[in-house]
Amino acid sequence: MKNWQKSRNYRKCKNPDGSFSYMIKTHCGDVEVSEAIYIEFAKTERRIEYVEHDLKRDRFLKDADGKAVLDENGVHIKLPEREVSLEKLIEEGWDFTSTAQSPEEYAISAEQSEVDELYFNLAMLDDNEQALIRALFFDSKTIREYAEENGKSKSSVDRQKTKILEKLKSFYTD
Repeated sequence: MKNWQKSRNYRKCKNPDGSFSYMIKTHCGDVEVSEAIYIEFAKTERRIEYVEHDLKRDRFLKDADGKAVLDENGVHIKLPEREVSLEKLIEEGWDFTSTAQSPEEYAISAEQSEVDELYFNLAMLDDNEQALIRALFFDSKTIREYAEENGKSKSSVDRQKTKILEKLKSFYTD
């Protein structure tokens, strides 16, 4: 039996009568299984071996005859691994800069575009409407304070505010 066969968890054994038995090694010992189960188990084991070892082991450049190619210093030319973990790349100092916006940058730019749109829409109001909105929402005045400063009733200022807000809202829905 070859060395690589000794480490396998499955075996195909020839019986004295010429038939075959299919064995799978478990934590309880060897278990005899059908040929179909043996074949699927062998395929699965090979897939695991491929992912755990073949993808990750060192590979070297070979010529058309299958011989390793050497560099000018006589050292085998090593090929990159086919699968590399992110952790290994970070340990090796790879930098993964991204051209995509970070979530924070996206939120700031989205917020800025909303602010720009608001100021654009406010500029579409007439001067009296802009003055009322500026006083109530930017200068933090109350409706009562604004009404007293401009010689108007509180209820008329409130109605005017509601009318202006509806007008602004219509700018966004159009």
